[in-house]
Amino acid sequence: MLLKDLTITFCRVAVWTTLAWLIGLLMGYLIYRSRGLRAFTLPAVNFFRHVSPYCWLPLIIIAFGIGEWAVGITLLVSLVFHSVIISLELFNTLPKVVMEQAKLDGAAGWRLFREIELPLSLSGILDIYRVLWGVGWTAIIAAEMLGVRSGMGYRLLDFRYLLRYKEMLGYIAVIGGVGIIIDLLLQKLKSRLVKLTLSFF
Repeated sequence: MLLKDLTITFCRVAVWTTLAWLIGLLMGYLIYRSRGLRAFTLPAVNFFRHVSPYCWLPLIIIAFGIGEWAVGITLLVSLVFHSVIISLELFNTLPKVVMEQAKLDGAAGWRLFREIELPLSLSGILDIYRVLWGVGWTAIIAAEMLGVRSGMGYRLLDFRYLLRYKEMLGYIAVIGGVGIIIDLLLQKLKSRLVKLTLSFF
């Protein structure tokens, strides 16, 4: 039962964290490249990221029902707006001298991104995923209480209702332990990916 719940929760976090990461990077980069888009979208992004995703639960349930989609959308809302802001700040920290010199040398568009912006920001991009994963691993527990009948969050709620506190504490220990292990693995993966990717530039 524990292994099944852990696998289901892991898959949910992996799917929705990756989606939030990709959306956040894309939006952050587009806002970074366009002042008009920044003025138009940044206030809305800041508004939504300061509202707890659980405030939207009634609307999420009305729109998607109780179940798997509600869990996923809740997790996505928990992550994506923060991902946009962190990504934007990352791109804003790229050295202006290097960027201006690259543009003078004729780099623009895809070439500028591939040869300059991506290598300079790659480590930070991977760090964003690591941070989002940690937040997602925390948020999923509450999200899994939205009508699904599987996962670590559902099981914790079930244990609470059944007064099975020993099992509940065991699950909490596993959640914390797995979180630490995943974080360490992501750090090692980041180091290898950075070395591998930079070797192509």
